[in-house]
Amino acid sequence: MGAKTIRETERKFEADADFALPDLAGVGLVTESGAPRRSDLDATYFDTADLRLAKAGITLRRRTGGGDAGWHAKLPVGPDTRDEVHHELGDELGDKRARVPTELAALVRAYTLDAPLVEVARIVTRRDEWTLRAADGATVALLADDHVTAVPIEGKASAWRELEVEAADRATIDAIGAALGARPSDSTSKLARTLGKRARREKRPPLPSDPTAGGVALHYLRERHDDLRAHDTGVRLDAEDSIHQFRVTCRRLRSALRAFRALFDRETVESLRAEFRWLGAEMSPARDAEVLEAHLRSEVAALPDEMVLGGVAARLTAEFARAGADARGAALAVLDGDRYKAALEAFGALLADPPLTAKATRPAATELRKVVRKAADRLAGSVAEADAATTAADRDLALHQARKDAKKARYTVDAVEPVLGKEIKAWRKGAKAVQTALGVHQDAVVARDALRDLGVRVHLDGDNAFTYGLLWAREDARAHAAEADFVEAWDGLREAKRPRWLG
Repeated sequence: MGAKTIRETERKFEADADFALPDLAGVGLVTESGAPRRSDLDATYFDTADLRLAKAGITLRRRTGGGDAGWHAKLPVGPDTRDEVHHELGDELGDKRARVPTELAALVRAYTLDAPLVEVARIVTRRDEWTLRAADGATVALLADDHVTAVPIEGKASAWRELEVEAADRATIDAIGAALGARPSDSTSKLARTLGKRARREKRPPLPSDPTAGGVALHYLRERHDDLRAHDTGVRLDAEDSIHQFRVTCRRLRSALRAFRALFDRETVESLRAEFRWLGAEMSPARDAEVLEAHLRSEVAALPDEMVLGGVAARLTAEFARAGADARGAALAVLDGDRYKAALEAFGALLADPPLTAKATRPAATELRKVVRKAADRLAGSVAEADAATTAADRDLALHQARKDAKKARYTVDAVEPVLGKEIKAWRKGAKAVQTALGVHQDAVVARDALRDLGVRVHLDGDNAFTYGLLWAREDARAHAAEADFVEAWDGLREAKRPRWLG
């Protein structure tokens, strides 16, 4: 019984008991609504005892009745938009102490940290639902009129009526909402309304106009904590670009912890940096396979047909299907492992009770200039080492290090942006250009090495390796072009406008 994911955009509206639905024909593309369909929905909601999921805007439920009976996990994506993951009902149907399916429990593990998932509320809904259609019969929106009875495990039962409009875009929802004349609901979900203040999503206050260095550091780290958990669920759902974004978040955290290490207990920071380094490295094979496969396929597609000799496409499929499956399996094993859980717990503990030093209480505008200057100096040092390299292989390695240091410098600037962003805007743009050029160079070096290995194996198998040699030559040219772009970008960075304190 696998899970499937549906992205939904919907909004809830308040409705009094005597509210009468207006005729919506003529609203946007709507021409008719037909007769309503009635459903009796019975949902049991699960969360940790301290409501970690609800506080993150996530709902996890088992529902019977209606056309989509089953287990549902709803994950926030943006305003009015959530990803809903469906899992079929199994043998637990009718079991009042049913356990959440393993797949859905794993999906929210970054939030629960394996704390037991228990029943927190039961919500029964009598629903009348209309399909609003356009003249050609296409569905414009779904409109539900819900009479709700909610019983939390702790607290008093309540009942209310609400309207729910689901459509492909917010503009359509806006138009239908205006035509309904109903009040937008203050609650994002039925569960949030049922649980009340106990499950209210925590709103992070903005930074003050004159923050401390520690305040800026914690604000940034908390944002990345949110990103890490969100990308965790993306990786588990195999969402596009999720592994890449997960790795980027790990790198941002490592860079930030290094930049801010004087503001926190050093041992705690170094321990966390080591864990995020390990975590990013464990995700590398899966991401590297994704990038290389996509690039090589596009390169083969760009070649004239007469230059593609042998079963190149089939060979690439065989190579990367195996490598991708192995890498993804390894990545999921890491996310399900004890070490990852311990790292999340340690990171959460740092944010909950920060081990700040005296330097953290100093004004951010002056204290954080030091971390940017150090990042800039490291980048300059790695570029100097690349210039001093005596062999092509050594220069490739040195440029790879320069790329990593350019990325760290850019991430450091991002972390201090609330207080120093305007002063170093031009320098950040230059550092990004350096990073981009060196990123292309490194991708070409990796592709070149992979093509050589592939070509050798193809030849040993008795097949034609001509196309792999041709692709190798193209990657070699790409590497040299990227190196020239780097030289130009580095000159631009050195000439970029910068504050005097940056040197």
